[in-house]
Amino acid sequence: MSHTPDSALAAAFAAKRDEARLTLRGHMQARGLLEKDGWRIVETVRHREGRTELVLRPMHLRLDAPPNLECVVAIEEPGWDITADCVTS
Repeated sequence: MSHTPDSALAAAFAAKRDEARLTLRGHMQARGLLEKDGWRIVETVRHREGRTELVLRPMHLRLDAPPNLECVVAIEEPGWDITADCVTS
């Protein structure tokens, strides 16, 4: 893999995504939303003015997920400003 500005940006975004997944998994476990019981993390992409967001939320095939439990990894366009924030209320 060549080390272009895009590959560096992709690596930074992937690192923030991994950090957000670990944080969300910890909040899920604290609430009893365990993988062994069918809970997964689903990822969706949404575009907002000037930024793209990867939204991570808990999901179960038969149960409702708790409201306001998600992590968002965002990248401002154009540029290198990558953030990861979690809402757990």
